[in-house]
Amino acid sequence: MTCATATCAVLVAAVPAGAAPARETARIPMISVTIAEDRTEISGGLTQVAGPLRLRVLAEDEDHLLSLFRLKPGYTVKQLRRDTRALTRLYYDGGQDNAAAVKRMQRNVITYGGANPSLGAIATATVNLTPGQYYLSDNVGPPGGRLYKLKIVPGRNTAAMPTGTPVITMNDKNRYQGASKLKATGTVLIRNRVSKGHRWLQVAFLQVKQGTTPEQVSSLFRGTGDGAFVLSGYVGGDTLSPGREQFLTYSVEPGTYALICFFPNPDNPGSTYVADGMVRIVTLDNNSTALD
Repeated sequence: MTCATATCAVLVAAVPAGAAPARETARIPMISVTIAEDRTEISGGLTQVAGPLRLRVLAEDEDHLLSLFRLKPGYTVKQLRRDTRALTRLYYDGGQDNAAAVKRMQRNVITYGGANPSLGAIATATVNLTPGQYYLSDNVGPPGGRLYKLKIVPGRNTAAMPTGTPVITMNDKNRYQGASKLKATGTVLIRNRVSKGHRWLQVAFLQVKQGTTPEQVSSLFRGTGDGAFVLSGYVGGDTLSPGREQFLTYSVEPGTYALICFFPNPDNPGSTYVADGMVRIVTLDNNSTALD
């Protein structure tokens, strides 16, 4: 449900010492999705038993995003398309009417995250789903992307979720808390812990030069910085509704990264959360065994 292109990315919970490394059991069912501008290929059934599920995403021809969400009763795909058009306008034009439409969408759509790999890369979202009707969007094409129905049915899925992962939490103050050092190839648990309202937030990793400050990153997305500090590494999850969480499994170049949320802020039309200061500088380093 957010912008996934490299151009947009550039322009626009701590783990105790000695914690076990991340573990993903092979028993978790998986849907593999290859996304390109002219097609999306899905392997793995779009009917799955309730419980853990992996969404493995390959971005074939540029950065691509796979989103997972659910519509509340009475809210239709047609309404979603209309409000997503307002979301696009909110990015570029602001406007109270657009902000109101985005807030309506947030009240009526529950987002469960997703995976946003860069060109030629793979990222995997792992989620724990209860029975019901969900949607996958490749964010390509019409507002909201091409939609695919995902049916989660009651049954016996005994697969275990990953354990021992570092945690990044997004809080009421639109701040990131938790791990500041992670593996460059690994898994992180992302949580939206906003306690009131329907605020969608995300974690995206944008590689920056060592020494880059959060204010430099925010200035770039406010349109007042030059972006000379931005490097090529990128991976992200997608937005999460309050109370939701996802695991993100990724592989990027080691280095310094800015955690950012470039979803537009409907409480400040015309701006994004990253422009309003939702930035944290972290280190991704495969040579270190420490996770703080």
